[in-house]
Amino acid sequence: MIEEILQKIEQLPPIPNVVNELQELYYSDMYNAHDIEQVINKDPNLVADILKTANSPYYGFPREIHDIRQAVVLFGLDQIIEFALASTVEQMLQFNLDFYGINPDQFMKMSVLKSSIAKELVPVKKDKFLVSTTAFLCDVSKVILSNYAMEHSIQPIKEALRLNILDGIEKERIGEDSIEVAILMFENWNFSVEMIKLLKNFKTEQKPNEKALFIARDIVKIDGTVDKEYAQTLPEYATLQKVIG
Repeated sequence: MIEEILQKIEQLPPIPNVVNELQELYYSDMYNAHDIEQVINKDPNLVADILKTANSPYYGFPREIHDIRQAVVLFGLDQIIEFALASTVEQMLQFNLDFYGINPDQFMKMSVLKSSIAKELVPVKKDKFLVSTTAFLCDVSKVILSNYAMEHSIQPIKEALRLNILDGIEKERIGEDSIEVAILMFENWNFSVEMIKLLKNFKTEQKPNEKALFIARDIVKIDGTVDKEYAQTLPEYATLQKVIG
């Protein structure tokens, strides 16, 4: 089974080189809007995808964003990188998500919400990008698991469960969970050691970054909504309200 999943991972579209360049720029801490614009303009398709995402109803800007420079000024480099990653994720969402009973829009909403919550909970500013990006991407593995499950006629999950709970159902029905597969995907994409380490250890909740990712996945459900009743029981609820309302 793991060999079949590995084959599916290898068939995924690669992360664009431009995204890696943007991440290097971010970590260099020496850049301006012009630098970012130059890198993104190397990939016209990515330019179009970023502007499409920036102008989506989710962000609610009253005026249309016409160019990358404007998007960079409004959102900042960390958010622009997430838009670029979202472009890659959308390509993957051509896979069937019926195993989870959701559509691509719900999946994207879940990814963005999870990222925003994790970012809000990270106490150290320089770590926010690492945690929010990991949160945004860590459930992309569900497209692999869903495809595998439907091919093998595995019973679909009909209830909109919280993501951490869902891991156990995946493990029970498929034999692997989203995080285990995501680690393999991150390694295949040559993501940073820090991202992979965070993904491997976040369920221990021993460090602030790990706890931020754990809580984000613990209150967000697969359909892109929040379990507010459960969230209200957490000590971090006051902070969470800034994001979940």
